Amino acid sequence: MSIEADLKKDGIEVIQALDTLKINSIARNVSQKICETFPEYGFNPNELFIKLSRLNMYIAKMPERNGRSKLFL
Repeated sequence: MSIEADLKKDGIEVIQALDTLKINSIARNVSQKICETFPEYGFNPNELFIKLSRLNMYIAKMPERNGRSKLFL
């Protein structure tokens, strides 16, 4: 079963995959914030960036609790 089929069961509709530049931008920002927020864990920001940048990321429409949908990046 595909990831999209699993997400659809939960009411999540994939709109489009993000391109590499956008994924790298998100990965850079998230890795920096995690390292700043949790210095006691000794995360390496470069290693964390590499791992995050290898994830598939999507724009998706997700259901809200009140029945409306919301678009997430």
